[in-house]
Amino acid sequence: QKEMERKEEFRQEKETLEKEVQELKERQLGREELYAKLKEDSKIRWHRDKYKKLLKRFDEYYNKLEQKIADKEQQIVELTKLLEVLN
Repeated sequence: QKEMERKEEFRQEKETLEKEVQELKERQLGREELYAKLKEDSKIRWHRDKYKKLLKRFDEYYNKLEQKIADKEQQIVELTKLLEVLN
């Protein structure tokens, strides 16, 4: 009985993580286009320093986003293995 409950908890956690990963990947989609625009703007605009700072923050945000995706995907792999062992 308890084992079945644990399996169900793990399945639900895995589904939740998969949804979160999908949402995070959707945030990443427009990255290249926006990055190219910011890079171009940082070269030609009057407020070059502001654009460079923005570009740096942009890089930091997406690096953290990639790390978060990798962490969640690793958790999914671990849960998948755990569920396989329990079955």
